[in-house]
Amino acid sequence: MDEKNNDFLNKKALEHFNIHYLFPYQRLVITNILEAAGIDGFKREPERNPVTGEWEMYDTRPVQIVILPTGSGKSLCYMLPAALLPGATLVIFPLLSLITDQARRLLKAGFHPAVLKGGQHSTEREEIWRTIKKGKTKIILSNPETILRPEILSRIKTAKISHLVIDEMHIVSEWGDTFRPSYLKIKEVYKAVDIAVITAFTATASPVILSRVKEILFLGLSPAIIPADPDRPNIRYRVIRSLSKNHDLAALIHRAERPVLVFNRSRTGAELTARYLGKVLNENDIYFYHAGLSSEEKKKIESWFLHSKKGILTATCAYGLGVDKSNIRTVIHLDPPPSVEAYLQESGRAGRDRKEADAILLVSEKDFLSGYAIKNTILKERYLNFLHAVTDDTHCRRQSLLKLLGADNDSCSGCDVCSRTVITSMSGIDEITGYVKSRNRKSSVREALLTLGGKQYPEVYAEQYYRSPYYRALEEWTLPEIKEALTALKTMGCIAIPGRGPYRRKLVYKHPPKANYPFSTFRKHPAHSSGKD
Repeated sequence: MDEKNNDFLNKKALEHFNIHYLFPYQRLVITNILEAAGIDGFKREPERNPVTGEWEMYDTRPVQIVILPTGSGKSLCYMLPAALLPGATLVIFPLLSLITDQARRLLKAGFHPAVLKGGQHSTEREEIWRTIKKGKTKIILSNPETILRPEILSRIKTAKISHLVIDEMHIVSEWGDTFRPSYLKIKEVYKAVDIAVITAFTATASPVILSRVKEILFLGLSPAIIPADPDRPNIRYRVIRSLSKNHDLAALIHRAERPVLVFNRSRTGAELTARYLGKVLNENDIYFYHAGLSSEEKKKIESWFLHSKKGILTATCAYGLGVDKSNIRTVIHLDPPPSVEAYLQESGRAGRDRKEADAILLVSEKDFLSGYAIKNTILKERYLNFLHAVTDDTHCRRQSLLKLLGADNDSCSGCDVCSRTVITSMSGIDEITGYVKSRNRKSSVREALLTLGGKQYPEVYAEQYYRSPYYRALEEWTLPEIKEALTALKTMGCIAIPGRGPYRRKLVYKHPPKANYPFSTFRKHPAHSSGKD
């Protein structure tokens, strides 16, 4: 079967609109809408807080500004989600001619749009409200002047609106201050109706217009900015295999060009990473950012990072929403995001000034195992397809990423595969496996930590750990980092730590790491592949 026809969004596009192909930017926009609305297969699953043990949700992208040229298929960006969302989609147009044209196209596509406009008879309006109340229409078309009328707004509040779309967004800036003052009040619509998912479209948006639009429409909401072309030629992509992500992160930042943005999947992870880096790097210019912070805290951190030349910010995807720092030189993902769409948007925070920048992804065996544990089939497929593609050392990283979006790219402007600088080994693996093999079934975890870490505790001398050829082999590592690496090797099956029997709590050597571990094993899994095997 054709790989594209196996994809959920492609299936739905074919089923509802007889469209066989989604453009990359359409996939980005549609995915964000479905994720923010919590649609099955797109809603991010909660993860357990490693400190409190409680479950917490990922941050999402409920508000976005989409910049697409005229005739590029923006209508599908809200029409396809409209077919999948539980409530209706409210679309605001600036002109009646655009409403009429869109209504005609929707009818042709099998929708039954409700049109709210001036001059309608009360009988006609009541029929429209009955249609909306019964759920017979999935899309409501209107203009700001009509929607903002008190009697209309009060009825809209009773409708189940899942998604607000603002077409020709630039008019907010160009006309709102002159002869269309109603455009300055559009935010009253989503506030009054309590609409969380908002998408604004425009064919052109200079920095001045974007700034003014965000001020008028989205003050305090930080919208994501989605351009037409998802490829960022000035970004160099790298993948690092890791036994201890904390150790490798600190080592990367030591060499990285700053400012640096580190993405975590969870809010707690962002906070813990900031504290860890502050300690091991002995720096104060490190902060964390996520959606759980107050508006004042967010503004303070945004202002600091915006003007920082050497700062390090650890964040969830919440930072990627409309914060216009152009000179981020390095983006590091400590945790893989849930999809290729999320990765391209988050890594795309680097190099907005069009100068060269780096996007580095740290991956471990645990990342793959957590992917196979995902219960939702669509979520699992999206996550694992992304991981398999981005960790395939036989194909260009850029081409692999763009291929998942349905884009073709025959050239690469920078990745570790094409530059032949892929690092297939993992930091610390030779030292740790060498030590465990030399002390097979004799060493405890604590003995391994003190020996490899080169500690000078009394027991090191009493038990003569210092005589080991591996003493101080990882003296630049912290003990928690070495323990993290031991746990990773246990997960990989290279070592074991029996809980019972004659070798209880001793390190047992099983086998050496396989070539290109941990990725070669998973890429051959029959249920999931990147489509390249």
